Order: sequence, then C-alpha cells, then structure tokens
Amino acid sequence: IICQFQEEDSDVCDLQMSPHQLIYDMYNTIALTEIKGYAMMQFSWMLLRIYGRGNFTQEASLTRQRYSERTGQTASAARAALAMAKRDLYRCDPPVHTAGATYAEVTRLLQGYVENEVDLNGDGTCKENCAFYTLTENHGCYKEQFCSKQDKCNGRIIDCQYVDSDMWVCPASYNSQRRYEWIEYENGRTLGRVGSCRLGTTKVDSWWRWTLTHCSYCFCLCEDEASVAERFFSLREALADIKNNKVVTGIRLVKHGKVFHIQIYQGKLVERGFVESSEEVVAQAFDPTQPGVIEGVDYHTLSYEKRAIDLDELDSPSGHVLTGARFRMIGAHLHFEIRSTPFNYTTGKLSPDRSQWISNDNTEGSYNPRSRLELHKPDIPTRAHTSLRIDSQHDQYIEFTHSDFDADAAQSTVPFVDIQPVVPSKALNTKGATLISGAGLYHRGARGSGGFIAAKLITYDYSKHVKAEPPPSEFVDESETTEFVPIVN
Repeated sequence: IICQFQEEDSDVCDLQMSPHQLIYDMYNTIALTEIKGYAMMQFSWMLLRIYGRGNFTQEASLTRQRYSERTGQTASAARAALAMAKRDLYRCDPPVHTAGATYAEVTRLLQGYVENEVDLNGDGTCKENCAFYTLTENHGCYKEQFCSKQDKCNGRIIDCQYVDSDMWVCPASYNSQRRYEWIEYENGRTLGRVGSCRLGTTKVDSWWRWTLTHCSYCFCLCEDEASVAERFFSLREALADIKNNKVVTGIRLVKHGKVFHIQIYQGKLVERGFVESSEEVVAQAFDPTQPGVIEGVDYHTLSYEKRAIDLDELDSPSGHVLTGARFRMIGAHLHFEIRSTPFNYTTGKLSPDRSQWISNDNTEGSYNPRSRLELHKPDIPTRAHTSLRIDSQHDQYIEFTHSDFDADAAQSTVPFVDIQPVVPSKALNTKGATLISGAGLYHRGARGSGGFIAAKLITYDYSKHVKAEPPPSEFVDESETTEFVPIVN
C-alpha cells in the first residue's frame, strides 16, 4: 500500500496531472486514434468500390463490427479505471526551496524573545518568577542593559519560562525577521543551531539585587504589533469571469506585501468539457492600513487566539464546475470555501445565476468536531532532509505556531505557506486546460518539521461522459448485394 501511495504521489508530482485526468486524456487519445483508423478503413473500402475493384460490403460491415467491439471494451475499461482513480492534484517539494518563489512565511506571530523579569511588570520588581508571566507586555528597559541591544517586543509577551541565568546570544542580521540566530546557556542547553556568529555574540547575565531577589532573564513568546508583522490573510473572493463563460483552471496561495491571497487561473469553457488555454487572474494587492480596508471584511489578522486554519477538500455536486474560492472566518478559524456553478456538458454553457458557495462548516463545538493536526517539535520545513508528504486529512485544522525552541530558538512561524501554482498539465501534447470541480487546503509535513500549507485541486469526474457510441451505417446500402466480388486486376 505504501509503495502504491508513493507511486501515485510521484506521478502527480512529476506529471502535474491527477490519475483520473491522465486516464481520461489517454482514453481520448486512444478513442481518437481508433476513429481515425476506422474512418480510413471505410474510406478505403469506398474508394475500391468506386473504382470497380469489388463490392467490399462484408469487409466494411466487419470493420464496423470490430470497431464497435473494441471501442465498447475500451470505454468499459476506461469507466472502471476512472471510477477508482483519484482526482486530487497538488504540488510536492521543489528541488530547491526558494523564499518568495516556492514558499512564503508568516512572521512575528509567536517568536522567541529574551526579556528580564524587571521589564515584564510595571513596578520594575523581580519578586516573581518567569512562569508567573503568562500574558504581559514590555514596561521599559532597565538601565539600558540587553534590552537596548535588541528589537523591543511592541505587542503581547506570552508564556515566559526560565531556562538558565546566563547565556550567549547571537543576534540575527538587521534585515532578517528573526531576532536571534541561536542562544547558548551556561548550563549547556542550546536554542537553535550554534555556530559562527556574523554580528558577534552578546553575553547576557541575570543579576541579584541587594534585597536578595534574583532578576532573571526569561525566554518568552512575543506576539509583535501588526505593523511590523506579516500575518494577514485576504478575505476577498477570487472569482472566474462566469459572465464570459470562464471557469477556474488553477489555483495558488500568494503573498503580496504583508497579505496572503488566494489567486486563481481561468479559461473559457466550450463544448464537451473542453477548456481553452488558461490565464492568471492576479489578486488585487492592498495594504491593511490604507483607508477603507476593514479588518474582518477585507482581511484577517492572525493572533494568539485566532491562528487556526481549516484543512478541507471541497468538491462540487455532479454537473458543476469550480468558478471561485475565498477565505471566511468561522469563529476563530480561517475557513476555506469554493464557488460552484452548474453547466451543460454538451454546449459548455454555464448557469451563473445558480452558482453556490460550498464549505465544510464543521466547528469544535459540533457533534463530531474537527480534529487538530499536531506539530511535534517543528523545525523550519526547508531544513527537512527528505521530501515532505501530505499528512493531513479532510475535516482537520492546524494552528500557526512558533518553531521548536531547541531546533530554532522559536524564531520562525510554522507551517510555511507553499506558493507554487497548481495548474494541471495536459497529456500527450493535447491543447487547452483541464476542467476542475473542487479545491482544498492541505498540510505537507513530517515529524520534526513545521511543514507547508498548500492549495490543491480536484479535477472534474469525466467517468459519466465516457460512452462508446456505434459508428454510422456503412457507406453502401447492404440491400444492394451481399455477395463478395473479387478484385478486378
């Protein structure tokens, strides 16, 4: 079973076609070859008859009979194969991960942050311990110590803990979203990958006051203010131009500025499920701070309480195709939805007025609540030594969180977002785009990795349209003669 799964996964990754689509395109090619051969044979019998080489009625009839048998068997086999074949289409790990090209990151959501207890309360005291500060904020910079050498957390400070009194801190470069490259404590514990430090390490020591209270450096999580973070998701709809009979032919997640968007590709639907070549519909970029842009209407800001994203696979009803997608908030969850539009397969005409939004509105308060996809000690996913595979299921959710303390000093937000386009290829050099009926979100990861959130497509189910119709009657009237006339030399 594992080998079969890996082979299917490899086919989807390499060909960028769903198994269902591959079988259907192959069937179309075989059927077209068959009908070309049949037409050529019948044309040959007709020419021979016209030029007086014989009657050839029996030969033409036998050709028609054998063609009907072969095409009927091929159609039956194709229908059976299509019924079992998966229609999922997604992207796998690229050969090389490239920021801004294959993936993007949510930043400054929950990030590891070193702060002394004296700056975690308004009284400037050290009478508590680190664990006391589960939710607080920065209250100053006592005597311009280590706090003056790092970016202050201008938002909420969460879940502090004590690791050790003294440490060496390697600061990150100035243009990085990280605060630290690594931290090494005197007790031997290290956070992040300890190595060379381009900017030089900083020695950070806790101290005692004359009142015999210990002012400890705590390791906390910083939820920075939104103005310096990149943790916005657009709630605007990504729609195909259904008034001009266009449907969705591809999808991707993109990051414009600080905002993540759903971006689609579209193509014109014509007769018998054929879609003309697709074009990219660029998502409209916007700044969350600009006038007229409203939180909760135009965008959602990830926060400690609202950082869950639902993982669903949504398909259209029979006779419908995909014409749009969007994010919507349901409680504290960022929720994915698709727009489905009915169409006439023969004519290719859409029925825009009958479009509907489809979603899986299951919540944690339902009778069968969504299950949470847990991340175990998640490191940066680009550090994975093996290809990451899909480990999520429909009706799950995952929370954006910090990377592992020991592996990365909690400096990154995981999972990362896969921004590779998901656009089906066409088999055997056939033209046009592929008909799509559904879409979804999934997580690709492994134990010890933060993984990636990515979009996927569900290709249209062609099985009900695979029919082997008998060819028209022979070119000659069988009532004329049934005798075989030999060729005249």
